[in-house]
Amino acid sequence: MMLLFTLLACGSDETTDSAPASTVDCATAPADVTWDASIHGIFLDYCTACHSANNPDNRYGAPAEVNFDTEQDVYDLADRVRVRVLQDADMPIGGGVYEEDLSLLDIYLTCRLGK
Repeated sequence: MMLLFTLLACGSDETTDSAPASTVDCATAPADVTWDASIHGIFLDYCTACHSANNPDNRYGAPAEVNFDTEQDVYDLADRVRVRVLQDADMPIGGGVYEEDLSLLDIYLTCRLGK
């Protein structure tokens, strides 16, 4: 089952859309939404099976230059993450991202990364 999800969760990352504006109010957003506290785990759960430089041979079609191993990787691609995950909801391809995780990601991108 996990292999099936992994196969479905990865694919082309081509996008030309601009990132949508967030509705998150950073003044009232929880302060504990950080890379170490929650966001790294979200990327491990949903993204790095395909998007990791540590997995060069089994990326299931994910572009070699799209990796989410570090906070800097996420920062560099934050606009793209926002479009693909929060706006278009076509990543991961298999779906299944909990609403709470989507909310945490939106807070993180908006309030912690300023994206």
